[in-house]
Amino acid sequence: MNRIGVLVLAAGKGTRMNSQIPKQFLEINGKPIFMHSSDKFLSVADVVCVVTNEEHLAFMQALLEHDAHMGKNVKNVIITAGGRERWESSVNGLRALEELGGCDYVLIHDAARCLVDEETIGRVIEDTVTYGAAVAAVPSKDTIKIADENGFVRSTPDRERCWIIQTPQGFSWEVITSAYRNLRENGNGGLNITDDAMVVENFGNHPVRLTPGSYENIKVTTPEDLIYVKEKLK
Repeated sequence: MNRIGVLVLAAGKGTRMNSQIPKQFLEINGKPIFMHSSDKFLSVADVVCVVTNEEHLAFMQALLEHDAHMGKNVKNVIITAGGRERWESSVNGLRALEELGGCDYVLIHDAARCLVDEETIGRVIEDTVTYGAAVAAVPSKDTIKIADENGFVRSTPDRERCWIIQTPQGFSWEVITSAYRNLRENGNGGLNITDDAMVVENFGNHPVRLTPGSYENIKVTTPEDLIYVKEKLK
């Protein structure tokens, strides 16, 4: 039986939300956004690790204890502190899973994507087991332009080959841990690392499968996104 671990990354600042409260803690229907996300994985994961800022650890622990008191099964949920960069938060989360014995496969999910559905999660798990690395994604509906450093169009890639990347992103334990080990040992080479698949692409020497996601699986980034998500979670 494959052991599946999930990292829910909830350590962002959410500066584009124009809120004093980090977006992952904004409440919808009386529940923080990050919990709407993490709850989606409780039925498929052996352990869910929520990665947050160190100053929010006590707050999150209190939320877990409250849920446990109210009868919610949170025995497989743990919390750990993130890092300064997104990829450092992933490393810290993987380390927390390793301390519990590791996993066969790991899903990494942005806490702000609280509309992720069970079908997308299931497809990513299936492709992760089959290919060793898979990311939820949808074909781009728009034409994409590549800009130069001065803001002029440099090129236009074929739209048929352009995909919008989402989370969850799934990896075998060996693929993701070896890629991050290479990154830590050799440095990031000046790359602006924006997701875990990018680490595997550049430091793991392993192909990443594009798994059909959902156009509704948006990342809450702006106040307009929050309005949309509130409507969907009614």
